[in-house]
Amino acid sequence: MKEGEKMPFKAFNSWLFDGNIKTPIPKAKDGVDILKYNSPITHTFVISLFLRNAKLNHYLNNYFNDINLRYLPKEELFYFIKRCVLDFRVNKRDIIYYPRKARNQLYEKLREKLPILKNGDVSLLCDIIDKSEDKDSIYESLGIDKPKKQKIRKKKIEKKKISLKQFLGEHFSTMKV
Repeated sequence: MKEGEKMPFKAFNSWLFDGNIKTPIPKAKDGVDILKYNSPITHTFVISLFLRNAKLNHYLNNYFNDINLRYLPKEELFYFIKRCVLDFRVNKRDIIYYPRKARNQLYEKLREKLPILKNGDVSLLCDIIDKSEDKDSIYESLGIDKPKKQKIRKKKIEKKKISLKQFLGEHFSTMKV
């Protein structure tokens, strides 16, 4: 797999922190297109990257954390963010990394029941529930008790070799004629 191929986040971070404002944004010919409409790198994602850098985060929240952000072309926003990274001297280690976790039934149910929690908080709650002693009762109360599949074991039938005369004697009543 080439550098950046099917890895939009890696391609975006490499481009963002390369230190050159004139570097072109990775396009489809490079293996990934972070400017397309269904790219996982959204306006909100870009704004939320800088939560650990107080000055830049404050600036972005004051001027860009509203619905009008969605109307900016992605290309202009990306170049603006790159200029901010250079001006505010943000390093790659200053951004927050959110590990991706697979969603399961518990996550979906808690997300539905507690819509005020953020995704990270719901994941943390799932981890706490999975480690708790009352895990089974919590699963039952949420209605997501996973029935365990019962393994069917075949009984081995012992085969005895018996003669025809013994078989007829055991299973049939015979009379001499």
